[in-house]
Amino acid sequence: MGNCEDLIGELSDYIDGELDSELCKKLEKHLAACGNCRLMVDTMKMTVQLCREGICEDLPEDVQLKLNQVLAENWKKKFGHL
Repeated sequence: MGNCEDLIGELSDYIDGELDSELCKKLEKHLAACGNCRLMVDTMKMTVQLCREGICEDLPEDVQLKLNQVLAENWKKKFGHL
């Protein structure tokens, strides 16, 4: 677990408790030293918890379209493609 980019691909398995113990230790060592990644993990954990406990409500169609548009634009800026 050398850097933040290495960590991102393992976050889902880490949060789900499906990461092998050696990789989990490396990830936790990184999290202890990196506030940004720790914040990302904490936010993801809270999001998962809210999704499991929350009531699902549909967004109004115009809001959903705008949200999808903004997310697609940000994704293109960051990664260059969809």
